[in-house]
Amino acid sequence: MITSRIGRLQPGHFSLAVLIFLAAGQLGTALEGAALNAALPPRGLRGVFFNPQVKQSNSAEFPWLLLYPQCRNEVRTHLKELATTTDVNFVSIFVNIAHSLQHPSQSPPEGQPFRAWANTAYLDNVAAFIDDCHAAGVSVEIDLACNLWVPRSVEPQHQIANSGLWPAPGESPWIEAARWYRETITYVEAHTHHPERIALWCMMGNYELGAAEPCLWDRDDNPAITACAEKFVKHVWPIFRAAGKRPKAPPIMLPILSNNPFWMARSPKARLSAFTNLKKWIVDDLALPPDYWLMTTYPFCDPAPDGFAYLRAIVDILGPENTGRIISTDFKGPGHDQELRDSIIIPPSGQSGADRLKWHFQKSAQYGFAGWWIWAYQDTPKATTGIRDLAGNWKRDLVEIIKHQAAPREGERPREP
Repeated sequence: MITSRIGRLQPGHFSLAVLIFLAAGQLGTALEGAALNAALPPRGLRGVFFNPQVKQSNSAEFPWLLLYPQCRNEVRTHLKELATTTDVNFVSIFVNIAHSLQHPSQSPPEGQPFRAWANTAYLDNVAAFIDDCHAAGVSVEIDLACNLWVPRSVEPQHQIANSGLWPAPGESPWIEAARWYRETITYVEAHTHHPERIALWCMMGNYELGAAEPCLWDRDDNPAITACAEKFVKHVWPIFRAAGKRPKAPPIMLPILSNNPFWMARSPKARLSAFTNLKKWIVDDLALPPDYWLMTTYPFCDPAPDGFAYLRAIVDILGPENTGRIISTDFKGPGHDQELRDSIIIPPSGQSGADRLKWHFQKSAQYGFAGWWIWAYQDTPKATTGIRDLAGNWKRDLVEIIKHQAAPREGERPREP
């Protein structure tokens, strides 16, 4: 898995200038939305989290992008086989701040030029991967994972920086984070031959886990963490949004569907506080809406066993007019049983992994979301969550249902790319 509000206007207080301004803003929003939707491929964005298990290592954590020259040909084969076998048109990857720094434990210092602190070889690998996605006919969502969300003084015990392998946050870590996001986007877009293959950049990262959704939800146990998230988003999002030319998304929002005693005592509204908070911070307060909204999605959550329709509530929070900007992510097919056991979700008896994916696809179509991606492309030595096993064999039941999503429905005229 974050103020220039127009106040309430009383009748009779509108001037002609205000009316013209509001009309122009609405027209601009409508034109932006039309352009974004026109850019979507037929049937929308259909993808997977891309985690190829390359032969150079048997480790699930092998940093294949960090060592891309050694495995590039193998990854190219993975991309081509993925597109040909499943008809997906979209992959999601993480790009980690730690890998992009010459000294992974040191955040980008103020006043130093980009090349003094950046590992440009790693970022060149990212640019090359984008070109390889172009050759395979797929686009890519790049989730920029920065851990500099919360000062160490606010949460000293649970910082991934304590490992010495990620940069250590100062008292205003969002300043260094904004610099990293901006410079990374600018560099990569300038060094790939096909920046148009970047479907979107996503402002990601977690102070404790690194490559994960940030804590945007209300933290009753430590309210300062949520306060820091708001400071981070309000400082970083305008800079992130303005960097480069490709579409932007704020962090992936996480509904908290945990079944632990703390969350079981809370309301569905509290479980969706990441959504209400992020929407307030960047739309209501900053008036800087995103190109896309991203959310982690659990199967059978609409309605969930508690009777609450979580997807419907999320659409209401973000605005029904924005359903075409929502990308539903982290679909959980086979191999996610423990995650579901730790949640309020109770899959219907006899439901297979393919049935879970089918539920996701049907809900995405029902609401008219911009797209989706599945976790994950391939099994690892530690997890069996892929649509392809560790030996490279495709899980045919999953492939068939995924491939079916690319076909136009009966009576439907495909939208031009």
